[in-house]
Amino acid sequence: MLVITVIQIDMHAHIALLGLFFWFHNAVAQKGLQCFVPGECLDSQILGATPTNSSRECWRHCQSVTGCTWFTFYKDSQVCTPLSGCLRLSNEKCQDNCISGEEECPEVQCGIHGRCYGALEGIRRVANAKECASMCRHRDECFWNTYDPEHESCLMTNDCPLLDRTCSNCSSSERDCTAEMDANMSN
Repeated sequence: MLVITVIQIDMHAHIALLGLFFWFHNAVAQKGLQCFVPGECLDSQILGATPTNSSRECWRHCQSVTGCTWFTFYKDSQVCTPLSGCLRLSNEKCQDNCISGEEECPEVQCGIHGRCYGALEGIRRVANAKECASMCRHRDECFWNTYDPEHESCLMTNDCPLLDRTCSNCSSSERDCTAEMDANMSN
C-alpha cells in the first residue's frame, strides 16, 4: 500500500510538472523570439561575465558559450552575461541600461512579420517597403521601420521593444537591412 501511495504521489508530481512545462512552452511560443529587447534576465543561471562593447558583440559571445540560450548586456559597465535561460525579463532596475535577447536571434532583423512599437520618430505615407526603409535610413534617430501596405504607412521608431504580430500584413526591419533590401528590390 505504501508503494502505491508513493507511485500516486510521483504520478501527480509528473502530471503537475508536465502541465507546467506545456504552460511555460505555450507562454514562450506566444511571445515569439525576443531579440535585443530592453531589460535584464533575472532568476537565471549566469554562465560568466565578459567585457563587450555592444549588445551585438554580447549576442555573438553568447553563441560561443556552451549552454547559453540568452544574454543580457549592461551598457553602462559594458558587461555581457551569457545565461542558460531567462525565467524573468525585467526592466525595473536597469531602465534603458540593459539589452537582452535569445541566442537564436538573427544578427540583423529584416522583414519580420508584425508592427514595431517603440520610441516614435515619425509616420509617413509611402508606396512600398523600399521607400519606408529608405526614409528610415535618412533619419538619424530611426533604427526600425514598419511598412503597413493596408494603410500605405511607414512607422519609424528608435527601438523595437514590442512587436505586435496582429498586424497580419505589416513588415518590420532594422535600419541596417535597408542596403540589402535596396539591392534585392532593384533586381
